Amino acid sequence: MNRRAVLRGLLATGAAVTIPLPLLEIMLNESGTALAQTKTPVSPLYVTWFFGNGTLPGRWKPMRTGSGPAWDLSPQLQPLADLKSYLTVISGLENKLVVSGFEHPSGSAGATTGAPLNGNAVRAPSIDQVVANLISEGAPYRSLEVGLTPATPGGPQDSLHTVSHRGPSSRNNPEFDPRAVFNRLFMGGAPVPEDDGAEQAAKIANVRKSVLDSVLQDGARLQQRLGANDRQRVEQHLEAIRAIERRLETMGPGGGSPPACSSPTAPNVGKDAQSEAPPAVNAAMVELSALALACERTRVLSFMFSLPAAHVYYRHLAQDMNDDFHDTICHGDPGNQSDQPRVEKGVIYTMRCLNEFLTKLKNTPHGSSNLLDNALVYVTSDTAWGKTHTRTEWPVLFAGKAGGRLRGDEHHNFPDDNLSKALLTIAQIMGSTATEIGVDAGRVTSPLAGVQKV
Repeated sequence: MNRRAVLRGLLATGAAVTIPLPLLEIMLNESGTALAQTKTPVSPLYVTWFFGNGTLPGRWKPMRTGSGPAWDLSPQLQPLADLKSYLTVISGLENKLVVSGFEHPSGSAGATTGAPLNGNAVRAPSIDQVVANLISEGAPYRSLEVGLTPATPGGPQDSLHTVSHRGPSSRNNPEFDPRAVFNRLFMGGAPVPEDDGAEQAAKIANVRKSVLDSVLQDGARLQQRLGANDRQRVEQHLEAIRAIERRLETMGPGGGSPPACSSPTAPNVGKDAQSEAPPAVNAAMVELSALALACERTRVLSFMFSLPAAHVYYRHLAQDMNDDFHDTICHGDPGNQSDQPRVEKGVIYTMRCLNEFLTKLKNTPHGSSNLLDNALVYVTSDTAWGKTHTRTEWPVLFAGKAGGRLRGDEHHNFPDDNLSKALLTIAQIMGSTATEIGVDAGRVTSPLAGVQKV
């Protein structure tokens, strides 16, 4: 079967619907390493997973280096304990492009492009776009950018509003509305109805059919061609899409508690309207992101948990968290790099959300293994310690095994080495033959030694 095979159907409105399929055994060669029809090797997948406002470096960095039992997760990485075998922690790096007075925008640019800013614009493409040049040919979307909260950073620089840049003044802005992401992936980009009135709702109720219902006939024909494992995988895949559709139908704007389901309206889950990065919106974006990668609607994804310097409020975590995380908690709370309790709560919540994403990748079959086995997820931020905008001990985590190119379950320490080496390492893991990356103080000519599996 061709990798690009899809299920097709029509909604009652006449709109065409296509449901992409996951990577099935029937699409692969006997070893599961290449596509059966074209002999093309199965491509690894890439994700930038970004969170704003940094960490507590004394609580983020593991105490010991090494592999397997030789090292232990740090307190702030404990939410990822069940995935330790998939983690490669990189410590000691310095973002040499941080500019005093512009720490967040220059830090974000340095961590994702390896280049300084030129006014409000970045000077080089971001690492996700470097990777997209290597692996995105043939995918419907060259890259996909999603975000959990649009909580504003309050600045004009491009690097405060996205971590994905095709080049100078060419931003790929994240989409924060799960409905819009769903429609883009599975409805051919059909717009979300804006009219919430009763008449519009009645019309939608009369014409709207489930996306899945419209392709059941095509799915029945497909099932006759598949082996038992593939049939089960397709059933699980369709049910996952159905679950997202139900969630979008019942969640209210901002991702809070679902309203009564008596009003027949179109999916109305909206982007986070309270600057809270709520768990329900994270869950929806996690499901959508995993489906986009599993279906290879894209092979390159940027997931912005929060923007650089985001004025986000984690008030749903505890009563004492109803303050601006950037201004009041990170900058205003007393303490040192190992002791800011409210910052700790925010970072731990961030890592719990990351764990939900990585666990979903691990539990999603892909080819002969799973998405996390086949992906490289680059986790980083726009600063090291938010209180004083430190540039050393920059948070860097590689999750996944990149199709066997990362070993996982390791902690490497590179004291005072250039953060841009992490970017060059990523590029080379993903297949680049480049021997340098970055501009000015961000330019490097060698990767991080010993990280890539040889």
